Amino acid sequence: MNSFAMIFGHCVWIPPSPKAALVALGLFFGIGITGEPDIAAGEAILTSQYVATGKTPIQAQKEVALLNACFGSYEVPPENRNHPKDADLTRLQNTQTSNSK
Repeated sequence: MNSFAMIFGHCVWIPPSPKAALVALGLFFGIGITGEPDIAAGEAILTSQYVATGKTPIQAQKEVALLNACFGSYEVPPENRNHPKDADLTRLQNTQTSNSK
């Protein structure tokens, strides 16, 4: 079987197809996502890819829900956040750690 795995948060996910892999990457990184309709469309594509592999629509929806949980388990490192307060706090903590050595 030719397949590959992708890591999202604390999960390893094996996409049902290359198309599903591309859609999941887009959803995870927010590429081309401007609102809820784009998210719903992406999830519908993922569901259809699971159905194409032989899963029932309910099983496919459960797989998409599990993938969403994987997305939610990803923790953005403080230095990569877009919030200036968090970045300032990280720099301050790093400076304090360096000074204490």
